[in-house]
Amino acid sequence: MRTWSEAFLLQAASDLEVFEFLEKSRLPSCHRLHYLQMWLEKLCKAYLWMPSGDSGELRLSHNVIRKILPRLIEEEWRRIELKRRPDLRSLSLLCREIDLLHPQIDDEARRPDNVEYPWSDSAGPVEVPSGWKFPVTDKLYTTTGRLLLKAATQLTRNPFPTYPRK
Repeated sequence: MRTWSEAFLLQAASDLEVFEFLEKSRLPSCHRLHYLQMWLEKLCKAYLWMPSGDSGELRLSHNVIRKILPRLIEEEWRRIELKRRPDLRSLSLLCREIDLLHPQIDDEARRPDNVEYPWSDSAGPVEVPSGWKFPVTDKLYTTTGRLLLKAATQLTRNPFPTYPRK
């Protein structure tokens, strides 16, 4: 019988495959970023649903990437015994930007831009995700972004058996 953790991890792996496919396409970046956000959210939930994970509200929230992924990455780096720690502050900020791609995570209406639905602010025109330049796109190709993608890919394809505690 499959557990919730296993189910989330399987779906995260599928979303990772789509993200990697879209990385090579010429489609608008909103599609690639949509799968990035979904992949990382499900990856985090896979760890939250482990028996040693957090059994609280985070399991049901879309706003989990910044709260969970930096800790997972830090534990992954410790597990493979790299001496240099990742910059957790930069990772956390990038994870927050990825959380904000979800339409329900709008930073209390200060960030209406999202990868799924058209939006407008109180004074501006209606914007469309497929025509929007998302600032996080360029951040994925920085040192921090490449580290995040590499570690998250590793955590998806070769998960560790227990959820890291604070």
